[in-house]
Amino acid sequence: MKPTVKWYQTLAWTFFIRQAAAILALMSIILWVAYSEAERGARSTASASLTAGGYVLDRAFEQQGRSMDAGLEVFTQYSGNVALIEHAAEAGASSSLADTLVENLPRLGAELAVVVGREGAVLASSAKGVRAALPEVGILQMALAPEEARAQGFPGPLYRGFLRVDWGERPGIYHAVARTLSSPGGKPLGAMLVGTRIDDRASADLRRVAIAGPQKGDPSAHLAILSQFRTLGATLPSAEALDRLLARDPAVLAVRAQVLDGLRSTVLPVQVGGTKYLGMVSPLRGVNALDLEMAEVLLMPVEPLLAPFRNLQRAILAVGIVGLLVALGLSLRSARTVTAPLKALATASEALAKGEPVVALDIAPTGDEVGILTRTFKSMLAELRAKDDLLALLDLARRGQVEPEAAMLPLSFHPSLTSAGRDPYLDGITHVVQMVSGPAGKEALPSILQVGETFASRYRVEAILGSGGMGVVLKVRDLHLDEEVALKVVRAEFASNPDFLELLKQEIRLARRITHRYVLRTHDFGEADGIPFVTMEYLKGVTLRSLLDDRGRLPLPLVLRITRQVAEGLEAAHAVGVVHRDIKPGNVLFDVRGDAKIMDFGLAAPVAGVSTAGSGNLVGSPRYMAPEQIRGDRVDARADLYALGVMLFELCSGLPPFDDPRVEDLLNLHLQAAPPSLLETAPELPPDLGALVWRLMAKRPEDRPQSAAEVAEILKLLASGGNSSRL
Repeated sequence: MKPTVKWYQTLAWTFFIRQAAAILALMSIILWVAYSEAERGARSTASASLTAGGYVLDRAFEQQGRSMDAGLEVFTQYSGNVALIEHAAEAGASSSLADTLVENLPRLGAELAVVVGREGAVLASSAKGVRAALPEVGILQMALAPEEARAQGFPGPLYRGFLRVDWGERPGIYHAVARTLSSPGGKPLGAMLVGTRIDDRASADLRRVAIAGPQKGDPSAHLAILSQFRTLGATLPSAEALDRLLARDPAVLAVRAQVLDGLRSTVLPVQVGGTKYLGMVSPLRGVNALDLEMAEVLLMPVEPLLAPFRNLQRAILAVGIVGLLVALGLSLRSARTVTAPLKALATASEALAKGEPVVALDIAPTGDEVGILTRTFKSMLAELRAKDDLLALLDLARRGQVEPEAAMLPLSFHPSLTSAGRDPYLDGITHVVQMVSGPAGKEALPSILQVGETFASRYRVEAILGSGGMGVVLKVRDLHLDEEVALKVVRAEFASNPDFLELLKQEIRLARRITHRYVLRTHDFGEADGIPFVTMEYLKGVTLRSLLDDRGRLPLPLVLRITRQVAEGLEAAHAVGVVHRDIKPGNVLFDVRGDAKIMDFGLAAPVAGVSTAGSGNLVGSPRYMAPEQIRGDRVDARADLYALGVMLFELCSGLPPFDDPRVEDLLNLHLQAAPPSLLETAPELPPDLGALVWRLMAKRPEDRPQSAAEVAEILKLLASGGNSSRL
């Protein structure tokens, strides 16, 4: 059959697209996590490196200060230099001292040297144009008043800090140290300061100390020294770009107050001159550093930091793409594999709906939902085919009958009504089996029950359908409801027994609660003119007994369908506490739809109750009686399952499992003989079916299936072609 949907609307492609979307979403999440982790790792690495670099810079400034102080100490210990300072202190100024300072700058490791007297007046300077006094230079004031400095937490003798130089040839911000000057005799002479200008060269020197050199081909890491957030010296090629960033970037401006409070900033992503950096701003420590807003900026380029992570990302991306393509291919194949059974089921369903022949479904059994759907569909298909076959057989059976059988007890025993060679006494009606005698004789009907008469002022007798061990069955019309019903008149020997009538009423009350499509309804119990009776649903149809007598063994699909329907009917009856006690082909009737209906619920128990008490009599059909029923033991739902097993064996093989012309010998076979193997009789049948029959016909009730529902489920599995783990 041609598909009725376009390829892109099929379930396989829908399933594939959804799987592909899920895989793409998952890969996107993985890549996003990888990139995020790369950024986080780079930031973490930069933070650790920048923090370490800031710490090293602090140590570098301290080391530079100690280096200048060492030179200063050597300078002041030379007696000639001290004499020049004493002379300048007495004269008020000295050009020779200034020349000496200029001459010793290389030895001092400094670019500036200044000597002041005890009162703070400048005595000499290596730079021209110096002011007469430098009161704003904190380290000089501390060196002139060491006791006060000590009280402020600066113990000396080295005082390190920063000063602004606005004179001479090289103005700017200097990193400087100062010491107290005194004569060999201990006389205070003043103080001396030496310093190094902070510029690009100084920044480059400091960077070499604080930051490892860049890898070949990578942008360099950079250092900038700031005052009032303006660049004093930087290793960047364009300080102007950095100044613009410092003046305008909101993230940088936001950390200015934090830095002035003496705290390092967090890692900041910035871009200078077209290059992306991760930077950190840290305060510089020293005297006057806060006044001058001294700070350092360490900048590390992002790309070298991200390079390992970028490689990892590219590897993840490459593997992800390959994995995605493989996953998509497998997804498409999986979608087609998973939906292939559904496609086959859809095609078969569409053909079935159009009345076209359905080809056999070649679908491997699975344990998932698709497998359940496949088994269910196969079971439904087998059910429909079996129903069609059964309806054809029933139609042939009806054509061969003058009058279809009704929902009643079978006709009274007569050789002309049975198949050749079969004793109807052994499998016919529910009756009292006397161990030494035959069935009870027939009774004459009262005149009130003759055809054309109205019984109980309500039921008009239209036909006599038959008679059995319990009584006569009539076809009547209910004048109140204007419908045909079956009316069973209780035999006189039972009607005169109060115990029987009480049991019958109880069973009828229970039987009325059974409402199921596979059970013939029992309507009511009544009594009129001293005659007890039971009314039931009347249904024209063919009994399973007639079908067996006419056809012999039935095809397996029909057997499974009929037995399953009987099991489901028994399940409904057992659920309300009713045990049939006489399941046999003669009590299974087919309606016009081909559905089986169980007859005579509630009628065998009262007969058993009054017939077995102290009489040695048995009630039931000898070919289908359970061992416990024969022994007169307590009977429950499992006795019906035994009878169902006997009937199932007969449907499959065409012969009952136990047969003997003598009732006593037949009953002994049920009591003692092992059930014959169904597979030996019909080896083409499924082994699981043979196992089910074997369990149903177990001698002990506890060895049988414990419910009709269990049997029905097993039969469904067998009909769908599956195996039953319950067996």
